[in-house]
Amino acid sequence: MNKPYPKLRTPKKRFAAAGLLVVLLLAACAETVPTHTPEATLTGPTLEPSATFVPSARSDRAPEPIYQGQNNPTAAALAPGAAMPPLEIGQPPSGSPGRTVEITAEDGTLLIGELYVNTDVLAPGVLLLADEGAAWGDFPTRLYAAGFTVLVMNPRPTAAMSDFRVMLQTLINGVADPARLGVIGAGGGANVALRGCAADLLCDAVGLLSPVPEAALVDVMPRINPRPMLLTASQEDSETFTLLQSLQAAATGEVLFQPFNRAGAGTGLLQNRPDLGDLIASWLKLVLV
Repeated sequence: MNKPYPKLRTPKKRFAAAGLLVVLLLAACAETVPTHTPEATLTGPTLEPSATFVPSARSDRAPEPIYQGQNNPTAAALAPGAAMPPLEIGQPPSGSPGRTVEITAEDGTLLIGELYVNTDVLAPGVLLLADEGAAWGDFPTRLYAAGFTVLVMNPRPTAAMSDFRVMLQTLINGVADPARLGVIGAGGGANVALRGCAADLLCDAVGLLSPVPEAALVDVMPRINPRPMLLTASQEDSETFTLLQSLQAAATGEVLFQPFNRAGAGTGLLQNRPDLGDLIASWLKLVLV
């Protein structure tokens, strides 16, 4: 007996079966329960803000002062590292040509001095260095009357060389002729004057009034030469007098050596020998041409 052939499914029935399978799969996916923990690969950032806000510590201190000159056109025009012009901070005594000024040292310290400015012409400049500025007496005024712009300063022992550089630059910014600068030192200021001029070619001439005896000063003479020098001391101040003789022997430029007898030391020489002031002024006019 012949068996009947099995019935073949038509294409329409096959497509209907496939469609039913897809619907069942989608329904299974829709019933999937989402996880309670967000997954980094499928969700956005999960960081939450801090529950407690901690403000920054409050300070009752006054704000730091803004240093004068930061927004000053004159300061902005200066070359890097240049000294600011001297700032006038006080009224001079009646009839005095001097002005009390303030300059800023390299470490930020404010230094006080006296400035005598000749404004008619670009006058030669003279820096006076001593332990006490007032010890010069009327000598700065006499130099001013002789046609010089004068800056009187007291160098600090702990920063003498850096102070010297700033003082010399300040003298230029105080309207002195940068091509004609002399430095006169008395006592410890004479030591600073000699060492400073040896290190700075802006110094054209140096005068020493009774420097403190220091043998090492002779060693700086090769860096001073051949610039002109003025040396003076009392002969009874034997150690200083011997030092000046050694400096004179080591000099290759013009040297004016003026000895005195029982005339004191340092700026005291100017008080005991008023003619010394005229001698220094005449010498400066000769060498600062």
